[in-house]
Amino acid sequence: MTSEAVLSVRDLHVAFRTRRGLARVVNGVTYDVEAGRTLAIVGESGSGKSVSTLALLGLLPTGVARVQGSAIFGGEELIGRPEEYLRAIRGAGIGMVFQDPMTSLNPVLTVGRQIVEAIRAHRSTAKDVARKRAEELLAEVGIPDPRSRLDAYPHQLSGGMRQRVMIAIALAGEPRVLIADEATTALDVTVQAQILELIQRLQAEHRTGVVWITHDLGVVAGIAHHVLVMYAGRTVEEGSADELFDRPVHPYTRGLLGSMPVVDDPRAARDRDPLLTMPGLPPDPVALPPGCAFFPRCPIRADDRCSHEVPPLTQVAGGRRHRAATFYSPEGP
Repeated sequence: MTSEAVLSVRDLHVAFRTRRGLARVVNGVTYDVEAGRTLAIVGESGSGKSVSTLALLGLLPTGVARVQGSAIFGGEELIGRPEEYLRAIRGAGIGMVFQDPMTSLNPVLTVGRQIVEAIRAHRSTAKDVARKRAEELLAEVGIPDPRSRLDAYPHQLSGGMRQRVMIAIALAGEPRVLIADEATTALDVTVQAQILELIQRLQAEHRTGVVWITHDLGVVAGIAHHVLVMYAGRTVEEGSADELFDRPVHPYTRGLLGSMPVVDDPRAARDRDPLLTMPGLPPDPVALPPGCAFFPRCPIRADDRCSHEVPPLTQVAGGRRHRAATFYSPEGP
């Protein structure tokens, strides 16, 4: 755990009991979340991004999910703790912004009541004081006329404003860590930029550690300090945003970056190779392949070991915190 880390996750494993057997959806993920900095977790749907964070807060179904590993927050272990303890951590210590605010907000309660509930859940506060703080939070996240918006219902607000309400609820407990799970996926580009700017501003003001879960590498390039690339529940590459974008090593990371269209430079768009595609589908978590999980889809297949040996996450030559789980390197296998 680094000196600046506010959340330290080590060797996290998550599996679900299914009728077909044990589905291993997170397999040994390790990372630190540092104060005032953003960790981006990227990967396609089903890679284990969201599950790996829900497991930390005890938000997976009991009796079905099996969670192993370590997650240290505030000097205390989160994994295996009782519901009462984790309930005190949610919101007050670690806040979460979910992907779809329309389904996350209660449609029959005003947004003011929902923010007040989040405030009073973690501290003894009179209703009128909590309502005043709710108004301040709406103003802080950029909602105009916050006093009247307190009495609005979610359906009366736009998608961008609902997402701002979700951020206000997540910030109500003044958390040290904010987890944003695909927080801008359902928003148009303009509103997305406003939400990203808002979170960056709030992060700078409060030195909040942010975990940004996304599949949008364009967003990652603009906000992330450190990036974790996940595939089939494993970390296949990690490093600073500059390292990952300038010198991607793992074939999966290279494929993700190669599938991004260039829209801001017509000359580069004209001169670049056609967009990459990755054939096939992610592996079945009930029957993961014995070697590298990406091997069946890999265009390189650099080493015979790929089919039967899981490559370890090792330091990339010349990188400071750049590591990749592959037997391949751009200079050769």
